[in-house]
Amino acid sequence: MSQPRNEGIAGVTFSSAGHELVGTAYLARGDHPKPTVLLLHGCPGLDHHGDLAADLRDHGWNALIFHYRGCWGSQGPYNLTTITSDIRAAVDYLWTARFPGIDPARLAVVGHSLGGWAAIQAAAGDDRLKAAVTIGAPARLDRLSQLPDSAIEREFTRFLATTPTELRHQLAQTAAQPGPLDLISAVSPRPVLIVHGSADEWVPAADGHLLHERAGQPRAFAEIEGANHAFSWHRGELRQLVITWLTKSGL
Repeated sequence: MSQPRNEGIAGVTFSSAGHELVGTAYLARGDHPKPTVLLLHGCPGLDHHGDLAADLRDHGWNALIFHYRGCWGSQGPYNLTTITSDIRAAVDYLWTARFPGIDPARLAVVGHSLGGWAAIQAAAGDDRLKAAVTIGAPARLDRLSQLPDSAIEREFTRFLATTPTELRHQLAQTAAQPGPLDLISAVSPRPVLIVHGSADEWVPAADGHLLHERAGQPRAFAEIEGANHAFSWHRGELRQLVITWLTKSGL
């Protein structure tokens, strides 16, 4: 099968445990191999970070945004415990280098919110990911379980193929397993950047400090003053920070 023509953007599908996941590849100019970022959104992931993907593309990086099973058009039930498997399937997809401009030996993962939690889980167990960035990532997920069902449904499960009761069960399952604080040191000696907003209304900046303290070297921490959880009013500063760090990461 011939390679697809590079128009700078392409829809992608790939399988994870028999479920078809969907996403979008942002492809930098030229067919020569380039580093690629796997972008992980949160739960439910209202912001897919297309602005960051497009900026990465303009700076000579590829980016892949994909959706875990059970959300935004991907098949299957949403389940916190299968997100890492979905990420592994996405890495497998990039590793096949279906697009000629993707260098599978230079993959990084960037995750926001729950995606940051997942980025640490994935990078700790998959050395194909050569650098990791977390943005507003929780050190643990137990705060979600403290919300009433009405809040869980309003903020999360109405967008997902699951229910508040099922999500609570998933939270209990993940709480019984090693989390980011236990695993982040395993990413070393690959570099890690922890980014947080000082005005994060969902995940306290203290979580970012905790993750930074547990990370091995090389590591970096950046707190963007006044930024909320979505970095809604600080997108330009966030993009510049992440892209500058990735450029210096050696990928």
